[in-house]
Amino acid sequence: MRESMVAAVAHEQPAVRDAGPAGAARALCAALPEQAVLGEAEQRLLNEWLKRLTEAG
Repeated sequence: MRESMVAAVAHEQPAVRDAGPAGAARALCAALPEQAVLGEAEQRLLNEWLKRLTEAG
């Protein structure tokens, strides 16, 4: 997940197809299963927040 966030900031080409919070939330949600830093409960909570952001966008 850290790599996805750094790539989104450091690269010239956008890492997110859709501009705004909903697009960023979709990109992070896609990268969430690849991370091992967060515990199971933390991952579920972040996933819930990201889903809310994608639905609001």
